[in-house]
Amino acid sequence: MAINKKRKETLVEQYVDMLHRAKGIVVTEYRGMTMKQLDELRAKLREQNSQFTVTKNTLLKIALGEVGMAVPDDLLTGPVALAIAFEDLPATIKTVLEYAGGNELFIAKGGVMGTRAVQADALKAVSELPPLDILRGQLIGMVTMPLTQFVGLVNEPGRQVVAVIKAATDGVVNVLAAYSQKGEAA
Repeated sequence: MAINKKRKETLVEQYVDMLHRAKGIVVTEYRGMTMKQLDELRAKLREQNSQFTVTKNTLLKIALGEVGMAVPDDLLTGPVALAIAFEDLPATIKTVLEYAGGNELFIAKGGVMGTRAVQADALKAVSELPPLDILRGQLIGMVTMPLTQFVGLVNEPGRQVVAVIKAATDGVVNVLAAYSQKGEAA
């Protein structure tokens, strides 16, 4: 069904808004699926703050160009829908791939991550990445570990000096205690 120019402009604006907020998108083909099946996937993606939307390919290409994302012409053919990740891209990809594995009518064709388009085989690798919070923690650990070791190394000579002084003072105290006991005994 043909749509008028005003409706096309509105759709492009909606796509641009979604793409500006997106961490990445998964391009899918949904040929032959029922609305019930699509709604089931939408519900799973909503749990992860992701969105599933059927798109018009030519208007999507315009929107991708406007936001500076890659425009994968080879992926944008046929009935296309996008899984748009607003927070955790690996989790969104994992959900889409799991759904595609259980439904032969649904295909994950590839994706767009910023200025790069990726094919379907690369999606699996991205889906296996740990969540962003864990990656951040690992990075902080990698940065702070050498600093922690350096602080320990700098403090170690001071600890050794304190241990020597303590041993010496303990020895002097013991000698004085023994001498005072000897003097009291005499």
